[in-house]
Amino acid sequence: MESRQYDISSFPQPQDPLKHQEIINDILKISLEPSQLKDQLGHILDYLISLGEFEFNRKAAIFLVEPDSELLLLTAARGFSEEQGLACRKVRFGLCHCGQTARDGKAGFFASPPPLSMAGSTFQSAGGHYCVPIIKDGTPSGVMVIYGNHHHSHTPATAQLLESIANILATVIENQRMDQQLINLVNDLRISIINLREEKKFSDSIIQGLHHGLLVTDLQGHIIKSNAVAQSILNPFAATLDCRLLADILGRKKAAEILNDKTQQASKTENEITLITPTGEQKIISFSTVPREDAKGSKVGYIISLSDISELKYVRKEMEKMNRLSTVAEIASAVAHEVRNPLAGIKIMAQSIEENAEGNEDQLECSRRIIHQVNRLNELLSEFFSYARPVIPNKCPTSLAAILSETIPLINNKLMKRQIKLIQLLSKDLPNIIVDPNQLQQVFLNLILNAIDAIREQGKIEIAAKVVPKNKVYVHRKFHPSLQTDRRYVMVTFSDNGMGMPAATLEKIFEPFFTTKTTGTGLGLSIVYRTLKENDAIITVDSIEGRMTTFTMFFQVEE
Repeated sequence: MESRQYDISSFPQPQDPLKHQEIINDILKISLEPSQLKDQLGHILDYLISLGEFEFNRKAAIFLVEPDSELLLLTAARGFSEEQGLACRKVRFGLCHCGQTARDGKAGFFASPPPLSMAGSTFQSAGGHYCVPIIKDGTPSGVMVIYGNHHHSHTPATAQLLESIANILATVIENQRMDQQLINLVNDLRISIINLREEKKFSDSIIQGLHHGLLVTDLQGHIIKSNAVAQSILNPFAATLDCRLLADILGRKKAAEILNDKTQQASKTENEITLITPTGEQKIISFSTVPREDAKGSKVGYIISLSDISELKYVRKEMEKMNRLSTVAEIASAVAHEVRNPLAGIKIMAQSIEENAEGNEDQLECSRRIIHQVNRLNELLSEFFSYARPVIPNKCPTSLAAILSETIPLINNKLMKRQIKLIQLLSKDLPNIIVDPNQLQQVFLNLILNAIDAIREQGKIEIAAKVVPKNKVYVHRKFHPSLQTDRRYVMVTFSDNGMGMPAATLEKIFEPFFTTKTTGTGLGLSIVYRTLKENDAIITVDSIEGRMTTFTMFFQVEE
């Protein structure tokens, strides 16, 4: 407890200055002890009743006024029986000698016992008792009661001494109350700080637990707070986000688009921006922006919600493509079925004409031409059926190198005539993949023939293959969401340095009946796409017009 000094010059001075001054000093020393108020008051009472020269009884008490009431509470007592303690536990102003003293604010010496309504004759003392008010700034703080024995002699000097002690008690009580108020204030402040910290932790846990990115900025776009998801989304552009200017991370134009909350309010859907990372990767970011206000309702910044929807966009595009392919497949199947039967009849009739047209060269030539065209249509219908109703694959563990070794000899002559080099870059110890080997051979043959057509002459085709371990699958999932992270894959690429394709062509390359060639049905790559899908494989294509094209495939590994 902080040490306090008391100015006793204002205290009434006793007639025996030296002895009484010594008592006052002792009381002051006790009042400076680092203890609770109740303990200090008890120590003072112990000291007073131990002063033998005053012939005090071994009975004394100090009552304190209950805040905001006219009620005295027994705070410290010495020599009281259990009955007396219960009787005097609470005393109202004006009731009993103590209550009268508190009400009137005047000290008194009472030779008679308290009224019978309080404690009866058990409080009778042959030497009487003092009731001294404890007053601070004109307001009663309590009452000190000191009992005398049958030898006690009441004197004005003793009364003055007790009043001086009461004045010290008033200062002690006031200081203790101020200390307690300060302690309460500090405790309240500590509790408030703890609550604020807990609330901050709670808010932070909510922010960090969000599945979308969150940025909090000021009006200029300085990032005040961000969560882990936002940091992950914007990591390619900045290692840290907090205290950074959004324009420095994304550029002024993109930052202005995000911070323009008026655009967001005018739109009923979330806005999107496309960002290109330093490595050339495209990120499609969905965002919404709302203004941030202070307690007065003034706009002080923005709250921005971010989501990386690159993968979602890819999945949606793939689903739309699959829906289109499925619809076209149904139509192709129906048309092929309806056309094949009439063609069979036409061929039979043409053959019959040919048999009966001996010696008639004109009829023979017409019937041969009809049969030839019917055969061509049947070949076309076979392609339709291959696309519309693919054969159920007979999947088994297959060596990728073995399939290539059987496929490449089929087109060696064509490669030599066009002066095209075919390079194989296969990783050592490639595991077997789970596919139908016959179907995969057709896929590879189709891709190589397309590459030859794209190169025309004097070019290069590169076939590469490597294992993608389980812990690296996530790297490819953004653009191949159907890859399973608990499986290994073999990634195969077919690259050529041919004429490449424009973006518009690249979008439709796997759609049926789409072709840039003057001949053909446009079903080749559609059949490749569907065949690989039936074999639980994935294929994508990248191309730069005038420079190169790369087909990338993922095959499940035999576990």
